[in-house]
Amino acid sequence: MGKFFNKIRQVFNIFLILALIVAASSLFIYFMTTPEQRNVTFWISVAFLVFALILETLQASGIAMRFNSGKNIPVSFSKLILGGVYFVFVLVMAFWNAFDPFTTTKYILIHVAGLVVFLLPMILINMAELRLSGSDRKERAEGRMNLGLMSRRVAYIAEDLKAEGISGDKLLPVINLSEALKYSDPASASGKLERELENALQKLEQAAATKDMNIILGACTLADRALRERNEYVKNSK
Repeated sequence: MGKFFNKIRQVFNIFLILALIVAASSLFIYFMTTPEQRNVTFWISVAFLVFALILETLQASGIAMRFNSGKNIPVSFSKLILGGVYFVFVLVMAFWNAFDPFTTTKYILIHVAGLVVFLLPMILINMAELRLSGSDRKERAEGRMNLGLMSRRVAYIAEDLKAEGISGDKLLPVINLSEALKYSDPASASGKLERELENALQKLEQAAATKDMNIILGACTLADRALRERNEYVKNSK
């Protein structure tokens, strides 16, 4: 929960910074213009500044609230930069209009054009992000299947040893390992940790062939440690 609230705090800090810029700019423009100059285009400027503020905050939250091990960060940074450019565009147009007023129609058309120029690359970036999300869902499905296979391998070891007359109490660490594998996060860890887990399970299978519980429990402890390291990596990468 602490990490989640830290992410919320990061997004809120970005929102505050942008909100201060919008508020300061609006006040500066308000006091630097006469009442006659504060016509429809002034309020259009304020509206688009607020819109750009909300938009950029959402882009920042895409980086802070990442849930796929940071794989969407390059795409999210592209959106953040694009949103920042749009924010600067709206800010520049607001000051330009304050000192050299546009007609209402011309000013609206300028902002519509700016929005279109912003939205076109944003649509392309969102399409790339959807492809990345689809790839991530596929990877998670494969991870879930692999963990399920590992869990069954360990469960078969426990069943075989139980058939050999070994009591269930002695097999409890092996059974717990099978359950831990089954309910682990399917997101992939680093290749090194995944290989270490697989090697540890192979050693457990080899140990099971000896029927020696001391060797088996030692191998089970190593496999459990490898799984915990793998799960900790997955947890911290989110």
